[in-house]
Amino acid sequence: MSRVGGLIVACLLGLGGCSVPSLEELEAERGVRIRVQYTPGFRAGCIVMRTEDAANPANVTEQPFASERLANASPPLELSAFRQAHWGKKLQVTIRAHEQSCSGKEVDKVSLSVDLSGAGTRPNTTVALETPDMDGDGFVAISSQEGKGGTDCDDGDVMRSPSQMEVCDDKDNNCSGGVDEGLPLVSMFRDSDGDGVGGEAIQHCVPAASVRGYAMVGGDCRDNDPDIAPSKTELCDEKDNNCDGTTDEGHDKKWYLDDDGDGVPQGPAFTSQCTSPGFKFMKYPAGSPFDCDDVDARRAPNKPELCDGIDNNCASVGGVAIDETFPTRGDSCAQGCGTVQCASETSVACNAPEPDLYYQDQDGDGDGVATVIPDVNPKVVCQGAQPPVSGYALGQDGDCDDRDSARSSIQAELCDGIDNNCSNGVADEPTSCGGTLKQVASHHLSSDNQQWNTVSVHSSGYPVWVAGENGKLAVRKSATGKFESFSFGDPTTPAPTDGSLAIRPNNCGDIDWRASWVDSQGRVFLGGASGALAVHNGTTDACAIGGTGLSAMITGLMGFGTTGDPVLYVTDSSGRIFRWVLGGSVSELEDNAVNYYGLHGLREQVLLAVGGTTGSGSGQRFRSYAVMPGGAATPTSGVHSSNVEGNARAVWMGTDNKACAAGENGAVWRWSGGTPWTRVEPPGGAVTSTFSSVVMRYDEQNAQNPLNEHCYMVDSSTSGRLRRLTPSGTWGSGPDLPANARLHDLAIAPTGDVWIVGEGGRVFHYPEP
Repeated sequence: MSRVGGLIVACLLGLGGCSVPSLEELEAERGVRIRVQYTPGFRAGCIVMRTEDAANPANVTEQPFASERLANASPPLELSAFRQAHWGKKLQVTIRAHEQSCSGKEVDKVSLSVDLSGAGTRPNTTVALETPDMDGDGFVAISSQEGKGGTDCDDGDVMRSPSQMEVCDDKDNNCSGGVDEGLPLVSMFRDSDGDGVGGEAIQHCVPAASVRGYAMVGGDCRDNDPDIAPSKTELCDEKDNNCDGTTDEGHDKKWYLDDDGDGVPQGPAFTSQCTSPGFKFMKYPAGSPFDCDDVDARRAPNKPELCDGIDNNCASVGGVAIDETFPTRGDSCAQGCGTVQCASETSVACNAPEPDLYYQDQDGDGDGVATVIPDVNPKVVCQGAQPPVSGYALGQDGDCDDRDSARSSIQAELCDGIDNNCSNGVADEPTSCGGTLKQVASHHLSSDNQQWNTVSVHSSGYPVWVAGENGKLAVRKSATGKFESFSFGDPTTPAPTDGSLAIRPNNCGDIDWRASWVDSQGRVFLGGASGALAVHNGTTDACAIGGTGLSAMITGLMGFGTTGDPVLYVTDSSGRIFRWVLGGSVSELEDNAVNYYGLHGLREQVLLAVGGTTGSGSGQRFRSYAVMPGGAATPTSGVHSSNVEGNARAVWMGTDNKACAAGENGAVWRWSGGTPWTRVEPPGGAVTSTFSSVVMRYDEQNAQNPLNEHCYMVDSSTSGRLRRLTPSGTWGSGPDLPANARLHDLAIAPTGDVWIVGEGGRVFHYPEP
């Protein structure tokens, strides 16, 4: 609250001794606030505000703000300009800055007009004064602008101002325009480098204590270098430190290059200077021997001789006396595969291990034979040399049959009726195999007049069906069960005594059955003489009999489908191929000049058929069919290099591009996709027996099974045997039948079960309990 306002309030409250100001007095109290900016550091001067009545300059007031006010303040300075009672309403305000005191030299000023007419608050006004005083000595710097500035001739030096006394310091201390004026002169020396010894003799006032560059002693031979003066200690710095006329006396300045860093320089050349020419240079005692090879840190005089193929001690002349303490170095070792070399700096050893021994491995099972054949077996191969391309095993010589990839000393025993681990028998097969290869004993397989021509097995291993001449037909439904007979013409007496069921009356007629196949439901599909076809489900239901309607013998039968009724493909001895849709018709797909005797495939789209022709161009024939399910079958003829007398009798695909075929006169072929069929030499030389059936084993669940792509086949000679062909074309040992007989067919299940049938009611099975 203003003073006037307070008085009015006091009067209104009835306080005694009060009088109310007149209107003119109230208007006089109103003024304007002025904010004065000035240069920071201006603390020892004075700022004065003069206020004049513009109508009557005799009416004037002044407000001084001296150093005691400014010393503890900082810009801006807040001022107020008022008019006095009875003054006019227009004012002239002048604000001046003085150095040192309010009566000191004016260094700057500003003027402004203020109009206090009218009502309301007046706006604030800001003005600025230039008052530089950087050194804080109370004197403002001289300015080049007229009417401005103070008297300080060096505002950055507190020792220079009009108030200072002149001292001997090469400065105009009192700002009078002269330097060291009026001071007495004496003889001394200019000391430009400040080392306390002068060079040039001069007349000069006696310098103040803080002044440098003068000395009372002379004789400096180089007054621009503080390291040089009489009585200085001589250093190695390329300078005459003591001014005696010589440089670096008493210092070794020879630097020798030690390029390999072994502590012995190459010499005798050197570089003369105080500081090292580089990190590879060194000082070296006079008379010491120099390095004989300064690019090799391992070589220098007096180094110990090491085993490293170099002259470490610089003692060699013409290559003699290198590694002289290791006389066996360079001798042959490791059976000629290496030489004795330095094993370390203090020892020797052969630089090659003993050679590898490679043993003949014709069957490629990784196990070779131990039989010594000079330069052939074993092959001595130095480490790192090229090993034999093929046909050899490294470090393994325990194979008991090097023509059979399923048998070796490193092979685990499998369930296959073969001596896999070369233990001189098959007795060590795991008990989990469930049996051995033996003839099946069952009441309905005991007739000598039975001739089984075909056997087929379900993918799970059971049921297995056998069929043959004169309508013979039997089935075994489990591993522990007996064969059940559905044969035509078998006697009903005597009754079975081995637990077998009595013969079933629902046979498939007096037909010579030559081909069979079992579907996913366990039904058997039969093909035989005069194009006969039949289906039997192994129960008391009647056998469903049909045919192609042609007289040729059915020789091949293959079905496809895992659910419901399958689609079957049939070949006959007259070169026809049919599609048989159960419950529908039998449709002919092709008729050609090949007499077909075998048919097999893994899927409906690709079938292989084999047989032969008679007359001109007679011999084996191989054909593949690209079948469009429900549509055409497109044939492609196979190619083979040589015929033998007779026909191909059987074929079996193990994979989509692997198959085996066999036939008359001991003929066997392999197929690897495409059209070529490659004949394999028969077992034991000139075998003339007719191979009647063939299968290829392939375990889809185990690609590493050693029996994969092995082909099993039987022959129909009076001493028929089971033979096994390995993928490399050699003939394996086993499994062996317990008795020989004419054998007509062979089947294998994905489980590894093998079934063989032939004359005299013989049925062989692996594994049979």
